[in-house]
Amino acid sequence: MRVLLVYDEALEPGGAGELPPDIGREFETAETVAALLAAVEAAGHTAAKLPLNVDFFEQVSRIKPDLVFNIAEGLRGAARESIVPAWLEHLGIPYTGSDGLTMAVSLDKALTKEIAAARGVRTPAFRRLRNPAQIETVDLPFPLFVKPNAEGSNMGVYSSSLVQTPDELAERAGRILAEYPGDCLVETFAPGREFCIGLLGNGSPRVLAPAEVCTEADLYARKHAPLRHREMICPVELPAGLVDEMVSASLEVFEALGCRDLARMDFMLDVDGRPSFLEVNPLPSLAPATAVYPLQAKAAGVGYDELIAGIIEAAVRRCAAYRPGESRK
Repeated sequence: MRVLLVYDEALEPGGAGELPPDIGREFETAETVAALLAAVEAAGHTAAKLPLNVDFFEQVSRIKPDLVFNIAEGLRGAARESIVPAWLEHLGIPYTGSDGLTMAVSLDKALTKEIAAARGVRTPAFRRLRNPAQIETVDLPFPLFVKPNAEGSNMGVYSSSLVQTPDELAERAGRILAEYPGDCLVETFAPGREFCIGLLGNGSPRVLAPAEVCTEADLYARKHAPLRHREMICPVELPAGLVDEMVSASLEVFEALGCRDLARMDFMLDVDGRPSFLEVNPLPSLAPATAVYPLQAKAAGVGYDELIAGIIEAAVRRCAAYRPGESRK
């Protein structure tokens, strides 16, 4: 099978233009792209790569691969992660991962939380701010956490994101609204431990080993802290009831959003020690040595090559079972 890896090219220094300076934080490195190509070939497929750039649409139409392995985050707009899936749907080319609708919804943290809450999933209380005038209307108890509503890889998350006073809230939320496109998310700070649940497959997806992410800083930025300040505990020994609660919530969100093939769910324990859903990443990093999702797979007995082969297999089975007019889950 001819598998085409679609990815984001690294930005040159200053190449982001009017975009936030940390815009490229989501993009996979050249080393990860190389590891993915090798894993695709190890699974017995022919591998090629294509960056998401201005002539991507013309090139993918010409190449017409049997399957696209999609890791492209996109660059601009609230639906930037939907660009590749939507175009491939238009061309009738199968691909790994969630469709454009799921990608767009899951990037909107506030909307994702509303959907999760409607399914009975616990999530921190939050407010969405669309303009600076709304900052003074926030009626949540401090401390609060402030971040862009529609960015990934903890873009816009710094030590100043944890605010203790109305003045700190006004300063941080104002900067987010000024420097990042889209809305600002303000949520009640969950002070407890942070965990990740990884899912692989469709129907009844496989649950990978739970991971705990720890750093010296008590912040949501733990997953992307420098390695020297970060400790990944995977697998992590937890009470069965706690794991069951996080897995149940993860499966609810996976189903509600229409996620496909793979996803990572993030939780933190609230003041009562209960898991509180933070966000879902249907396009988790696949960096073999450092990313949470591959480490979860490894701890579950799934090596890197086997993980990539499993994602491809999940997509192939899903597409083979699809009939026009049905949902592609």
